[in-house]
Amino acid sequence: MQKLSLQFLVPLFLLIPVSAQDAEPGLAGVWKGEIAAPGRSLEIVLHFHADEQGAWRGSMDTPAQFSFGLLWDEVDWDGKTLKVRSDLAGASIEATLSDSKLEGVWKQRGAEIPMHCERQPTPPAMPDTLARQLLGTWEGVLAVGAVELRLVVGLKAGPGGALTGYMVSPDQSPAEIPIGRVDYGGERLVLLHLATISTTFKVALDDDATSLVGSFTQAGQSFDIALERVSQPTQRKRPQEPQPPFPYLSEEVVYKNAAAGVTLAGTLTLPKGAGPFPAAILITGSGGQDRNEEIFGHKPFWVIADHLTRGGIAVLRVDDRGMGGSSLGNNPGGATSFDFAGDVGAGMDFLQRHDRIAPHKIGLIGHSEGGIIAPIVARDRDDVAFIVLLAGTGVRGDELLVMQNAAIMRASGSDEEAISAACATQRRLFSIVLDSGLSPEGLKERLTVAIQSDEEFKQASAEEQAQGLETALAQLTNAWLVAFIRHDPAVVLRKVGCSVLALNGELDLQVPFKANLDAIAAALQVAENPDVTTRAFPGLNHLFQHCETGLITEYGEIEETFAIEALDALLVWIRTRTLPE
Repeated sequence: MQKLSLQFLVPLFLLIPVSAQDAEPGLAGVWKGEIAAPGRSLEIVLHFHADEQGAWRGSMDTPAQFSFGLLWDEVDWDGKTLKVRSDLAGASIEATLSDSKLEGVWKQRGAEIPMHCERQPTPPAMPDTLARQLLGTWEGVLAVGAVELRLVVGLKAGPGGALTGYMVSPDQSPAEIPIGRVDYGGERLVLLHLATISTTFKVALDDDATSLVGSFTQAGQSFDIALERVSQPTQRKRPQEPQPPFPYLSEEVVYKNAAAGVTLAGTLTLPKGAGPFPAAILITGSGGQDRNEEIFGHKPFWVIADHLTRGGIAVLRVDDRGMGGSSLGNNPGGATSFDFAGDVGAGMDFLQRHDRIAPHKIGLIGHSEGGIIAPIVARDRDDVAFIVLLAGTGVRGDELLVMQNAAIMRASGSDEEAISAACATQRRLFSIVLDSGLSPEGLKERLTVAIQSDEEFKQASAEEQAQGLETALAQLTNAWLVAFIRHDPAVVLRKVGCSVLALNGELDLQVPFKANLDAIAAALQVAENPDVTTRAFPGLNHLFQHCETGLITEYGEIEETFAIEALDALLVWIRTRTLPE
């Protein structure tokens, strides 16, 4: 529960005019139709154009899924037959063009579904002057409740002259998220679609060409946004970020979790010398994380790895599935903490084969959700030397989320009546999710009834109700969240026998320290575990930074990445158990 995950989408219209060259083969333009899936149909909108070299390109919209501008990885058109492929969606189309109609088959995950599309009017082309004025780098702040996230958008001319680019949320990750398509909305309005995170910017360029103002929409939820032209993105001070030269070695590594079809990439830092050395695997918190667990411009896992390796401990830090150099695996979008435990197990196997690692001195350090995953691995394997839970949870997922919500609302100044009402709503919905006997369809039906019966929901407009219901159902039926809500870490901890260190900050609002440390200690006592240490640090937040309130809004403003007293406590505890004097 450590980071807000941007996963977002909105409207359309093609950027490129239909030229005489495009018109001849008849494919260029916009096609609207449906996939006639069993029991329902799904509206789709297809966009195609040829670039300056004559190569065909395109994208797809599925408005009901808030997805716009999903780029095709391959477009093959011979003048009559169309073949397209999307690796991200795991889908392809085979169709023929006749009488302004595309008729064919949609193929996805072994299913073949009839598809029918008809040509739409050609949308207006973006004026060349406006396109040129949009080129460059734009930066702004997205306010989502109590959280403020910096966003950076880069726009450039792509193949065929179409605008393309990327978005970065530097407070969350350095990853550049591609803009799938830029549509012209008339006057000075443009729509930037990022299908991979279901997001659309609907913004207008001011007369001076210095700001883009409008809305940011994700999965039907919209927020105001203003982006200013900048020569380069703002850089924040991070004095703890490790700087060369380093007194240790660093290896770029790749290995596989074959059972899940996942290739994992990471960095292994090793003390100088022949070894063999004790080692630790760092396990990230929730949401897609790179190997440094970068968030709000901080790189806590790099700071931890640097500190431990300088102290004689080898450290493996790894990109999560779909991040950096790691692949998504066989179950994209459906993986849970238990699947991620398999990735950590693959890391254990990799380190045990390394000639400079002591195979019986390998431990796990998990932050937030990583503190759930580490005990699962330790329960299932007898070769885990130790586990460290950094802001790890000890209570069931639904209890943690209610506790977290109350703590954040209280620190933000909400009154107790509002807090009580919000927590009551959460408990009512979570109680449905906790019913493991429900089928996916049954879960969705029960949640729909509960949401629609809520008094606040009834008072919303029809549009707000539709968007709110869609968003809530998408969240509450998500495989990862369902597993998280139902999981009780204490049940696993009662079967963990290796050495355990559990650390927390007393101002952690995401994993409140007392309830969780007490639950961890109690579960390990049942396990009769002889080596358990729990400790709470005054004044530290969920990221182990010195802070004032513990609110997420402070994370990016604080220059410190990880408190030195917590780093030292971590190093001393591991050295005591793996490098006895």
